[in-house]
Amino acid sequence: MDGIFSLVGSALPFILLISVVITVHELGHYWVGRGFGAAVESFAIGFGRPIFEVRDKRGTRWRLNWLPLGGFVKFVGEMQAPTDTRDTEGQTTSDTAPKPDSQPVKLVGKPYTELGPMKRLAVSLGGPFSNFVFAIAVFAFLGFAFGVPQAKEIIVADVLPNSVASAAGFQKGDIVLEAGGRKVSMAGDVNRMTELSAGEAVLYRVLRDGSPVTLTATPVETEETNPVLQMKQKVGRIGIHLTQRDTEMRSLNPVEAVGYGFSQTGDALSATVNVLRRLVTGKEGIDKLSGPVGIFTLADKVTDLHLKQKDVDIWEKLSQLSLSLLQLAALLSIGVGFFNLLPIPILDGGAAVMCLAEAATGKEIPEKVQRVGLTIGLACLVSFALLITWQDITRLWPGGS
Repeated sequence: MDGIFSLVGSALPFILLISVVITVHELGHYWVGRGFGAAVESFAIGFGRPIFEVRDKRGTRWRLNWLPLGGFVKFVGEMQAPTDTRDTEGQTTSDTAPKPDSQPVKLVGKPYTELGPMKRLAVSLGGPFSNFVFAIAVFAFLGFAFGVPQAKEIIVADVLPNSVASAAGFQKGDIVLEAGGRKVSMAGDVNRMTELSAGEAVLYRVLRDGSPVTLTATPVETEETNPVLQMKQKVGRIGIHLTQRDTEMRSLNPVEAVGYGFSQTGDALSATVNVLRRLVTGKEGIDKLSGPVGIFTLADKVTDLHLKQKDVDIWEKLSQLSLSLLQLAALLSIGVGFFNLLPIPILDGGAAVMCLAEAATGKEIPEKVQRVGLTIGLACLVSFALLITWQDITRLWPGGS
């Protein structure tokens, strides 16, 4: 029975992750547009031809398409995306007349083009905003339902000889209080700040013999295998081993849980911005990024990690897996929200830039210019996706990282 679950789990977690995150994103666009009175032609999860679709009383086509690698919401009057397929025969809005000799489908609302530039800006930002809200809600739920781990002390158990930490002055028995200017409550907090800062100086604040000491160390990039997921990765290390004392799960009340949701989402966003900054400045390689294949591999590893546990009831395995995938969906949602804010045509950030330009000049961007921008943006996006996908595939080969 476990084998069957593992086989199905190879693809199902990936599809669920992508579908949930994209649905959340597109619902953000949908509800903001609806709030401004725009007519919605279709709401689709996936690309290509529909497997299933239904039309609601407002005339919107709700579609589940055969290729589950994205989705979109299509407003009336909005330029058709290259990935879209639609049936416009006989469609009308409440402000237009039906075409002769057709069965009109009345779409409730007004064309998207009738919204002002600032309203369209809000619609463009609605998707990423929805992704961030979803992540906050997930982390808040997890914090409220299960509490958050917290150690009384994080202790330097060992300092490797001739290491960066040794040269920086770390000593066995130091109690780590802060890393990179942030207070730490678990050893993982120290490790994360170190891992993402290879080649850049990091400030560590420790307690030694009752007195605070500030140390500066520059992590060295190291290739290693994640012991849990068995995936190779390049991370920053300074050469210390940490232990924790009196670790417990701290319960959170609803207000604290929401605050925890904001802090976790903020930390993930900060880490994402840091990686992008390091990519732009050349301190990091493109191997830090992952695409669909990388997400599939990670989801598969997480699924195997839970389903292949020994002496654990299958329902307990599924429960643990659901919580892990929910947390992974929150992190992926943050990544999708941030990526869509980049000022690239065809992404939400590109649409936002055009709305701001229209608001500043008082003139609508010519459709021809928009189409050229979308074509260039799509070409860049496809090229980038192919590069990332190839990189993800090479990671699966022996010796790939």
